[in-house]
Amino acid sequence: MADLLDYLSEKYPQESVDEVNRRLLELSSLFEISQLLNESLELNRVLNNVLFIPMGRLMIPRGAIILRMEGHCRLVMSKGLPKEATLPPLHDSLLPGGTFKLTLFDEADPGEVSPELAAFARENQLKIAIPFLFNKQPLGMMLFGAKLTQKPFSSQEVDFLNSLANLAANTIDNALQLDDIKSINHRLDGKIQELRTLFDINKGLSATLDYDQILKLLVYALLGQLLITCYLILLRQGDSLGVHENKDFKNNLVDLAARLLLKEKTGEDAIRIEDIESPSLKKVLSDHEVRCLIPMRHQEKLLGFILLGPKMSGPNYEDDDLDFLTTLVGQAVISLENARLFQETLEKQRLEEELNLARNIQKKLLPKSLPKIAGYDIDGMNSPSRQVGGDYFDVITIDENRTAFAIADVSGKGVPASLLMANMQAALRVTMTPAVDLPEAVARINKLVHQNTDLDKFITAFIGILDTRDNTFQYVNAGHNNPHYYHNGELNLLNVGGLLLGVMPVFQYETGTIQLSRGDVVMMYTDGVNEAIAPDGDEFGDPRLEALTAELQAQPMAEQIRIIFKSINDFSAGLPQADDVTMLGIRRLP
Repeated sequence: MADLLDYLSEKYPQESVDEVNRRLLELSSLFEISQLLNESLELNRVLNNVLFIPMGRLMIPRGAIILRMEGHCRLVMSKGLPKEATLPPLHDSLLPGGTFKLTLFDEADPGEVSPELAAFARENQLKIAIPFLFNKQPLGMMLFGAKLTQKPFSSQEVDFLNSLANLAANTIDNALQLDDIKSINHRLDGKIQELRTLFDINKGLSATLDYDQILKLLVYALLGQLLITCYLILLRQGDSLGVHENKDFKNNLVDLAARLLLKEKTGEDAIRIEDIESPSLKKVLSDHEVRCLIPMRHQEKLLGFILLGPKMSGPNYEDDDLDFLTTLVGQAVISLENARLFQETLEKQRLEEELNLARNIQKKLLPKSLPKIAGYDIDGMNSPSRQVGGDYFDVITIDENRTAFAIADVSGKGVPASLLMANMQAALRVTMTPAVDLPEAVARINKLVHQNTDLDKFITAFIGILDTRDNTFQYVNAGHNNPHYYHNGELNLLNVGGLLLGVMPVFQYETGTIQLSRGDVVMMYTDGVNEAIAPDGDEFGDPRLEALTAELQAQPMAEQIRIIFKSINDFSAGLPQADDVTMLGIRRLP
């Protein structure tokens, strides 16, 4: 290539060589773009690439694509345009033939562009339109606003856009055809499923206690028997109605219908919308093309409503249709109630079994008794917010001079949290050997947690080693609440360490070291302490906790923990808390 460029530079002026280089670069770029466009026949992905490529390369902040679909020209995608930007569906006859050619709106004659398209371009500051032509037939056009540089489009840039449109036209045509094929296949599959459902619906409703499956069978019956294209199932959720399934109705219907349906008195039978007595409810449903309303009631208890749109066959719902719907939904409601009661029983049994298992796991995690350390007063406590929690503390004797202290909090609650904490406890006890290197041990535990949990699970932990030979306390804080360290009566926070356990597979943790003088205190705790909530929503908070630990630092450790725990209970006034309360303290005797 270098030899070729040297030869060209000698034979031709520099401007010619630059032009050849530009052309080669453009051809290479278009080849890469062609490959990118042909990677997928998913229409939205193709159109995204068609818009983003020129917008990125030419620094254009606004773009849109209009396609001919079902005899109309429609705005199908836009980037950088206001959300309210719309283009009325334009029939081909409204677009003069000249529109489907490369057009600079600022330079176009009035007769070359339809008034609607010209207004759309003007309102959205679009400057240029490039057609998609396939086999000389227009598929649509892409439109772009001015460049960020505010410079006009050069002839080379216009050529690039035109080449891109030519490359994209074939892919867009294939994608449109593929969408048509998918739509046809979907309709055929739907017909087959509807016929199968008609055959199985009577025995299917009574053969299952699965709530969702019953509703699915109900929907299949509606589709298969009456060929309904759109439906909305609203189920009672306390004092409101929630969407179980919405097929082709606009979302704003949900809120409007839900409010009105709960206010209006409805019977038990299916009813045509025109026969509804309430004018406000009738208008809302009619405006959204709802044709039939079916209450779902069981022994005067309202379970929800089913709203149906037009039938594919066209005629309105006849009396026979309403009788069928009333009977079908009535059978489905009985099955739904049986399924609900059955599921409630199973869920209660499952939860009780899980809680018992988790309770046993958690009890075994916590130390039954704490070791005695000459010259030191230590104590700890754990109070789960529910029957099982995610907090943990431990005190492990390493040798005659060293003792490990750990406090941790697992994300989540219940069995998963207990199992993860059991995993960490096992790893901690294995690593706390006489040859232990604290930062290496924490790194190993972190790697183990990462390997055995999902991305949304992690552990905050504080691990330290007390050496009574020189009264030093080496520690690592892995994203945990900073313990309070009182040295000569002054508060310090132990915050040296690194990331939470389990966030990254490999992480090098730092260690901090403090010297414990006589009377010094280290108070470790989980966020259930400082984040306790009062009935008015106020949080216990760090300032309250710091003031309390400062006041209590001269007390025996068991008394400090007891008073802090009582203060939290008094603050919350017995309100159930969202997190566990765990504390672990060390005090060097005076």
